Amino acid sequence: MVSRSHFHGFAFWIALIDLIALISGSLIAVVMRIGHDELYEYIFGHIDAWIIFLVSIILANYLAGSYRLQHSFSRFNVVVTWFFSMFFSVLVLSVFSYAWLFRVLLGRGILFLSIACYSILSFVLKVAAYRVLFTRDFFLCRTVIAGVGPQAREMQRVIENKFVLPVHKVIAFVDVEKEGEEQNFGNSAVINGVAVINSTVETFEGIMRNMRANLVITAFQDRQKEKRLYSFLRRLRFEGIEVLDTFGAIETYLGKTPIDFVDEDIMTRVAMESRLPMVRRVKRLIDIMIAAVSILIFLPLMLMIAGLIKLSEPHGHILYFQSRVGQFGKVFKIYKFRTMREGAERDTGPVWSSNSDTRVTWLGRLLRRFRLDELPQFYNVLLGDMSIVGPRPERPELHAELEKKIPFFAERLNVPPGLTGWAQVRYPYGNTFEDAAKKLEYDLYYIKFLSLALDLQIVLRTIRIIFFGTEK
Repeated sequence: MVSRSHFHGFAFWIALIDLIALISGSLIAVVMRIGHDELYEYIFGHIDAWIIFLVSIILANYLAGSYRLQHSFSRFNVVVTWFFSMFFSVLVLSVFSYAWLFRVLLGRGILFLSIACYSILSFVLKVAAYRVLFTRDFFLCRTVIAGVGPQAREMQRVIENKFVLPVHKVIAFVDVEKEGEEQNFGNSAVINGVAVINSTVETFEGIMRNMRANLVITAFQDRQKEKRLYSFLRRLRFEGIEVLDTFGAIETYLGKTPIDFVDEDIMTRVAMESRLPMVRRVKRLIDIMIAAVSILIFLPLMLMIAGLIKLSEPHGHILYFQSRVGQFGKVFKIYKFRTMREGAERDTGPVWSSNSDTRVTWLGRLLRRFRLDELPQFYNVLLGDMSIVGPRPERPELHAELEKKIPFFAERLNVPPGLTGWAQVRYPYGNTFEDAAKKLEYDLYYIKFLSLALDLQIVLRTIRIIFFGTEK
């Protein structure tokens, strides 16, 4: 994920909350189990186990995205993250126990009580932090936007979104002109209730310092104006003031790479910064393990679904085979449970489906609602056609049209397609070329910032969408 220095303090406080909850919960668990008298002896006698337990939970929370910019507080996400961190920590303790010849690092009673106490304390403290602490002036990110045009106004809307935590507040717009050039703000020196400050290139740096800004976003319509400030912006950055251009701000706060700003140079940078070449083999190994385990777990459910499909349409097929475009343009057959009437595309040919598609059966709507129609695609993952996480593959006919109409759409083919993806958890269902262009921005972001931690966060968000139908 995008990491910016002005979020480090926020991440520190969240990690500190976890650490306080962990230490307090563990102490309470030991006292409840063996009493005060043996507290210190037990703690220091098992210090190696406590260190492993604490570090594994902090690491699991980091991998699950708990210590990054939050777009909303979600109790469900806290629960899912908790479940993952508990599973991860118990797994790590088990591995170390095996490595040390099955030595029991922590008693099961104390481990269970520690997890229970930590969970309660962590949840209560995090609710208080998100609902109270991170909305207060102490954590306020004082932001200055350099620019006064439509782009600057859009940046204000983006960062002052009520879901962005810690809270950001635009304290001033700054219009920068050369010495002697006329300053023109129309009839007002205020934009959306925020003062506009006149500045020259020479006075810009001093104005930033006087306003005690934490963040400066450059949002000029004229890029030449921005370039004249580069030396000052670099100096501010090294002094500890975060500096973002519009492109970087959109990536940071909206989690997408805006195609309106993308050219061949930027696209090449995206490819050069992608971590896929480094994590490709590990990602493939994880895909195989997850797919194999998932097939075993969901086999009874898949057999039941197959039976229901056959009962609803005795003469119809259970599975639906469809050509899709995979990595590097390789066409493969994707497997799905059939959700439409038999022969639904015989007259229409390949077309986008919609939420109110009359071709979808009643059972198909239920399967699509909970994404159960895609369970057979774990077999595609085993075959290597797909990954667990990646851009959703398109049909060859639709992909050809999208590639003609949307710049850089073919860049999606550089990574394996997935069962779920960043675009699927961040953008609602769409069936138009405009929707495809919007989703591409999220796919490009995924390609650029691809990591196992981001994959994990996408999986956790997918679980939320399956149960609640929305990411927020």
